[in-house]
Amino acid sequence: MSACSVGGLSILDRLLSLWIALGIIIGLALGSVVPWVNAYLQYGIPVGLFFMIYPAMVKINLNDLKQALKSKIEVGLVAFLNYAVNPFLVYFIGFLFFNLIFPGLGLLNTETASALWTGLILLGVAPCIAMVLVWTDLAQGNGPLGIILMAWNSIIQIITTPLYIALLVETYVPVNVLSLGESILLYLGLPLLAGALTRKIILKRKGAIWFSNKLIPKFGSLQLLSLLFTLVVMFSLQGYVILDNPQLILFMVPPLVLFIFLLYNSSYFLSRRIGYDYCDATTIGFHCTGRNFELAIAIAITAFMSTPLVAVSTVIGPLIEIPVMLALVKISLRRKQVSATNVEEKI
Repeated sequence: MSACSVGGLSILDRLLSLWIALGIIIGLALGSVVPWVNAYLQYGIPVGLFFMIYPAMVKINLNDLKQALKSKIEVGLVAFLNYAVNPFLVYFIGFLFFNLIFPGLGLLNTETASALWTGLILLGVAPCIAMVLVWTDLAQGNGPLGIILMAWNSIIQIITTPLYIALLVETYVPVNVLSLGESILLYLGLPLLAGALTRKIILKRKGAIWFSNKLIPKFGSLQLLSLLFTLVVMFSLQGYVILDNPQLILFMVPPLVLFIFLLYNSSYFLSRRIGYDYCDATTIGFHCTGRNFELAIAIAITAFMSTPLVAVSTVIGPLIEIPVMLALVKISLRRKQVSATNVEEKI
């Protein structure tokens, strides 16, 4: 089954790289020059995330969502990759960089390397349950399937996250179920409800043609602007970590980028090999790739207070992940274009 979303990044996509760069610069400048604005901007992340996810939900046909509930094989594949493969993959990559390469070159001492390795593991053990829907939608993946996968990931990681942290970091950390529940409500329940109501009202009053040709393109722009707004807010709130510890970025970028690219490409091409089309394979790929950095930061702050670099490394994580995921969106759309061209040539 497949229900590709339509649209994407609209005409603004052509200058996406420029907007991202400007968003990062503006965010860093706000946090440095006028840090008092952060007291107000801290409320911007949930607002920005809501308006990033809401446009994707408007595109969802509830009948397609019901059909997606039958996607047992897809759910099983994502669960296997997320909980039987990815935690060990991030551990191995961390071992490679923070136990062999960087210390071997004399670039990191043992204590710093261990803290960054722990932060990398925290970022890697739990899949994303918020922004992953945005990446899926921007890459024109299967929206209904994405909602089902996100729901299952939300449930499974409550059990697996403490177990993997205890196994890989040798520290027991209970997961705050209430906080996860709030995230699910805010980033899945409310946008889905608002999207379903918007879709029903607009289709009834304006019709399907106006909905597809007028509303959806505008919502594509709203989604991109909300993403850029969220990017500015995140860099304003957390940019001090980069400015205070610029050298740590050099150590976190290689293992995290390698991890993200391996996750996406291995899950995408495995899905294609099994027989899924672009829409489903892209959805599976992003739901195996996006990381729950909110959970990672919360655990680092509460459970590793005696090792501040662990928290610093987890904060650096999303600042690296967001631009990389946007790059994967563009790569995915390019793959879709090439795939469509090859099909036309065969015909």
